[in-house]
Amino acid sequence: MSPTPEAELTASPSRWRRWWPWLNAGLTAVLLSGGVWYLSRSIDFRDVQQAVGSANLWLILLALLTFVVNGAVKAWRWRVLLVPNHEEEVRFTAVFWAIWLGQFVNVVLPFLRLGEIARAYAINQQTGFSKMRALSTVVVEKSLELVMLGLLVLVLLPILALPENMQGTGLTFLLIAGVVMVGLSIVAYQTSWVITQLRRLFHLLPPAIETRLTRLLIGGLEGLASLRSGAALGRLLVSSVLLVLLGLLTPYLLFLAFHIPLGLAEAAVTDSALSLTTSAPSTPGQLGVYEGTVVLVLYQFGQTNQAVTVSYAVVYHLVVLLPKILLGGLAASRTNWRWQQDKT
Repeated sequence: MSPTPEAELTASPSRWRRWWPWLNAGLTAVLLSGGVWYLSRSIDFRDVQQAVGSANLWLILLALLTFVVNGAVKAWRWRVLLVPNHEEEVRFTAVFWAIWLGQFVNVVLPFLRLGEIARAYAINQQTGFSKMRALSTVVVEKSLELVMLGLLVLVLLPILALPENMQGTGLTFLLIAGVVMVGLSIVAYQTSWVITQLRRLFHLLPPAIETRLTRLLIGGLEGLASLRSGAALGRLLVSSVLLVLLGLLTPYLLFLAFHIPLGLAEAAVTDSALSLTTSAPSTPGQLGVYEGTVVLVLYQFGQTNQAVTVSYAVVYHLVVLLPKILLGGLAASRTNWRWQQDKT
């Protein structure tokens, strides 16, 4: 008996889930081979080996530790968003592993950008939080990151001569994030009115759809509770500033490790440029995109020694990639997250 159309539609997502990692791996191999071929024609790998060999290993390890601490602070901030007034008990470890799971999924499947959905499912599995409530807190989190990025660009403008495209992008992100945050704040402080208006709209729909949308609406609005708490807003501000400092400390420590004469301001620009280029869907593990961005930024600051800049870019990428793979893979096993759970 031939399969029914419904069975074929059901099987199709499973086939994509099996084949997608292989497609990513194939694309990674092609890009990696092309990158190695290009570098072999323009750089003497003995110079790269010498640059890596002369780097300070302890500073590289300290940069690696800084990035792991960055992930822990992200977990702390997300926990504040989930339970702003400690009204429920949420283990920090549950949030910590969910954060790393999200980063792991974005590394493995960068085109789909399912990391935020993955961590929403993980926190639901471990704490019982509504997935929609968790995802709504992610919206607030991303808005905070955009605001901090825009503010960082404004701080850097008087200090450094930034590329014109980066100035415009940072200011645009600041404007967009500011509008989003104002909108979220209005919704957070006028929740009852918003629910009343949307329920009137949902009432025009079939009862089953109305019930589901209402449940999702209430769950989502619960995620904005942190914006109504002064104490929670203070913790969100502190954690967001700390994340900015940790973000620029990682490239700065690697500047020192590779004896590159650049300071904290240049490190901030490097981190901001990477935030912009890696936030969109890209190659698996951001291979090539990450290194290219770093090398381009360093070139803007007069670092023309390709062996040193390429060595720096590769080590920098490894510093941020290895924790995502190791801790993220461990998080996947601890949370028992599976593709089959990724259903609404």
